[in-house]
Amino acid sequence: MNSAVNRLRDAIGDSADTPRFIETLPRRGYRFIGTVNGGVRRETVPTAPAEPRSPPDRPRRYGWIAVGAAAALVAALAGLNFRILQARLFPWTLHTVPIRSLAVLPLQNLSGDESQEYLADGMTDALTTNLANISSLRVISVTSAMHYKGSHQALPEIARELNVDAVVEGSVVRFGNRVRIDAQLIQAVPERHLWANAYERDLGNVLMLQSELAWAIAGQVQAKVSPRERTLLASTRPVNPQAYEAYLKGQYFLNKWSTDGFEKAKDYFQQAINVDPIYAPGYAGMGKYYSLVAFRRMAPPRPAYLKAEDLSRKALELDGTVTDPYILLGMIKLLFRCDPSGAEKDLNRIRELYPANVGALDAHSYYLVEIGRMDEAIVEKRKVLEHDPLAVITNAEFGLYLWRAGRNDEAIQQFQKTLELDPNYAPSHSRLAMAYASKQQYSQAVAELKKGIALDKTPERMWVLTDIYDKWGKRQEARAVLNELVRMSALRYTPPQVIAGLYARFGDQGAALEWLGRVSENDMPDLSGPEFDSLRSNPHFRKLEERLEAASICH
Repeated sequence: MNSAVNRLRDAIGDSADTPRFIETLPRRGYRFIGTVNGGVRRETVPTAPAEPRSPPDRPRRYGWIAVGAAAALVAALAGLNFRILQARLFPWTLHTVPIRSLAVLPLQNLSGDESQEYLADGMTDALTTNLANISSLRVISVTSAMHYKGSHQALPEIARELNVDAVVEGSVVRFGNRVRIDAQLIQAVPERHLWANAYERDLGNVLMLQSELAWAIAGQVQAKVSPRERTLLASTRPVNPQAYEAYLKGQYFLNKWSTDGFEKAKDYFQQAINVDPIYAPGYAGMGKYYSLVAFRRMAPPRPAYLKAEDLSRKALELDGTVTDPYILLGMIKLLFRCDPSGAEKDLNRIRELYPANVGALDAHSYYLVEIGRMDEAIVEKRKVLEHDPLAVITNAEFGLYLWRAGRNDEAIQQFQKTLELDPNYAPSHSRLAMAYASKQQYSQAVAELKKGIALDKTPERMWVLTDIYDKWGKRQEARAVLNELVRMSALRYTPPQVIAGLYARFGDQGAALEWLGRVSENDMPDLSGPEFDSLRSNPHFRKLEERLEAASICH
């Protein structure tokens, strides 16, 4: 055994006195302590991986295989996994298949503190985003990968479900102001450890850690990286640890896609900005919060869109490499500025600059929905699903596209599939209800909508329930829900024009006009619907239309 260890130490330039790879444990044996990544570790920002080198010539390769045999002996005696050791030290002795797609599985939180889950999730998201910037790789979205958080499924089974060649798995642990990531790359079929390494940095240099890890993986799969992608991956800078931590918490809660989650996200994004007023992601996150609040009508949309616009521009002033604000500004042109051509130009530009950015493709698909090009929108959304096959939000949105296209049966099937992924996602229930209502299956529609309301009671779901009851001919039930909606409006924002429209449908013009009197340009009301036809000759209604037209931001 001593002879085998000595041969191995000689081969890798190690020493028994000052070990870097193999440590002697007196009276117990040996253990592997090295961190090797096919070359010298660098503590500076990594450059692009070099072109893959040819394997060593045959005599040298045989020599290394002989050393590998010695390593196997040491590993066996020390209780190590030889496949991992072989992958660390002699990767060329492993036969691999080309890797063109991969998934980053949720990194495990090894801190022992559940409140640190946001850090593990944030690191998973960042690594996924960095790898997804490489257009030659198809990288599964973090939202789909999160489906396997805490899962004990076999890796080949996960890879098959996600349709990828390899997976990255690992762990995150924080101790004080330091962060350590242990990661390994595993080929799916046949299952094989290809590479493993550990990275540790101060929290302030976490972007460097993420970049170095992404570069290492890109090098291992021999990904082709364009000059622009090289620049994007290498653009790291120190961050304020407290600001970064607050930003990760904001992202964590924003991704819950719930009323409570949105409000917590807002607080954390504001905390990030307060801690570091020049931290661009804090402004980008807050901009995204306000855009979602406006889009979902959780607050008066006009001031919320204006805030989202200003915050996105501020983020880009601070850091032009942050991509989300570019996408968000394009969507604001579409949804708020009444500028679809400008939105298309912006979204196409970001897709040209960052062809691997799935968020830009997703935004463009929604642009196609808004201008009525439904078939093209559905094609693009299917492409998004290739990167995000198990994401509940993406699957629910795909069902919405099908419903908007009038393909109700397909939409119902898609919403049912989404509910299999997560039965507690409220929007899936409410959208399935709308699809049932389109087929006049009102009983099923009401049942599904009530499930959604039980999960997350929002004014929007209440007014949709009122609408379905009214179409079903159940006027008494519809009025009861409307009365509850009016009570809710005293506690949280409810667009007054919606309540006015419902009263108008019920023939109560007095109440309808009273609620219309509360409407302002901040509500961005659409008064073109048939529910307002009975009021169009009323002078108060005409004055309101004139006032709103004069204040319109679309001029």
